[in-house]
Amino acid sequence: MAEDCQIDQIYRSEKQTATHVRVLRSAQNVNICREVIVTKSKDETRSQYFNSIATLKQIDLWTQIIGINVIEHPIQNYIYWHTEKQNIIDDNQTISSTLGQAESVIIDVISRENFIDVILSYDKMNTAICILKSSPVRNLLNVPTYAKQLGLEKLPENSSLVLILNEKEKKILNNLDIENSISYFALKTSQTIYFEISILIEITRYNNETETTQIPISHRNIAIKRLLEMIKINDSHTYLASNETKIILSELTSLSDINETKFVLVKEHQTCLLSIKQSSDALVAIDDNTVNNQRYIINAVVDDVYKQNKTIGQSQYLLYDNDIVPSRETLLSLLLDIKTSSIEFNLSYEKLPVNVTVTSDEHNSSIEFQCQPSMSTGRIYQIVCRLWKLKSQLFSLTLDDDAKVDDDYELKDIDESINDFKFKLISIADVKCTITYQNDVIILSTTDDTVLSTIMKEVLEKFLIPIDDIDLYEFHFMDDSDEPIHIALDDTIIDIRSLLLNGLNIIPMQLYKKPDVII
Repeated sequence: MAEDCQIDQIYRSEKQTATHVRVLRSAQNVNICREVIVTKSKDETRSQYFNSIATLKQIDLWTQIIGINVIEHPIQNYIYWHTEKQNIIDDNQTISSTLGQAESVIIDVISRENFIDVILSYDKMNTAICILKSSPVRNLLNVPTYAKQLGLEKLPENSSLVLILNEKEKKILNNLDIENSISYFALKTSQTIYFEISILIEITRYNNETETTQIPISHRNIAIKRLLEMIKINDSHTYLASNETKIILSELTSLSDINETKFVLVKEHQTCLLSIKQSSDALVAIDDNTVNNQRYIINAVVDDVYKQNKTIGQSQYLLYDNDIVPSRETLLSLLLDIKTSSIEFNLSYEKLPVNVTVTSDEHNSSIEFQCQPSMSTGRIYQIVCRLWKLKSQLFSLTLDDDAKVDDDYELKDIDESINDFKFKLISIADVKCTITYQNDVIILSTTDDTVLSTIMKEVLEKFLIPIDDIDLYEFHFMDDSDEPIHIALDDTIIDIRSLLLNGLNIIPMQLYKKPDVII
């Protein structure tokens, strides 16, 4: 109280009754008192200082004594509500514990009629929560108090809410659902509302991001095999891959061992086996079990391999074909040996000094790698034709400025002073095919006497479709008519060109999976 404050202004006082006042002395610059402002209406407020250890129940008693009751008693019919934290405050809670680190708080005193009890559970734990009916459901996830009531310091990553309607019926609440109020869901059932905090697992089918399955699980002690069973996959040639590093996960891997909730469903032909061999003079040995026969999605990049294999140090490099270190952005599908569906790296401790970049007008991306200055342009030409899976006789390699170089030229012979070389791969073919498949388009240089069955094999190889499935696909010729024309695989390119009245050297075709074929 202030020094000039009259006792009867803050406490009931009668001349016949003594009033006891306790004086507390605190250390200098230590504030043991907090100001409490009580508002009953716009025109009726009252301010008073209280000791920090005073409880809300004591403050309520004071309002009764001075006759500005904020609530109509009995007190049991009302609840203290923390407007910022969106949770109930017990009336035995002190001012200091209510404030925490905050300078001030606003507390509403609300009739119990505006509250409702809900059950919130996670894993095998559940708790009853009294919450304001008008609160959005998302508060059950966002308010830390509720997680702590379940024994959790914080909720698991990618947590979601599931409304439990009955033993057999559950509803995953989406972002729009959780904006609804608690009372909205109370109208849907005559029983106590039951919400379950779940970890939302998202499984997307490879090459089809629109086909995503969501699975709510109540804990992370679930193996990958169980996830596959939950989406009714019992095929030993179908896998789940990490969405982050693109590595195929063992069926025995438990979700508790990996901090991920998003996965990719892939078939075996959409994957590749990868191994990393060490040199015999390696200073630090890497466990063979961790680097051999790793399986990745074919659209993974070299950087995914580095991220997955954290034992590879910053001064170590993945050497491919014994003479190049592919850039981290290189797709594994480029490095894939089609016959074995595998990739082999050697772990190198040598940083190769020269950077080479090759572009092509038939490809949207470039090929980039590091090598020795003694590498010949002929070897570079061989590498890019192999990675892009091209017929070398239909292309030529030039410098970026279109200058031609002999195959036996070494990089150091071109310019000893630079360590960054740029080349272009140019098609010298008289005819090209543009082939569309799903959302992808590729350009294929060819010759007039090439049979369409050969083109089909090249196309399947580029789209990473097993050659064994060749009978499941067919070509359609895309002309100006409304209906595409079926092309027989025993036709040659010159047969197709004869259909082009305008004499163009670019043949538009589309790759189709035959009707009623399920792969």
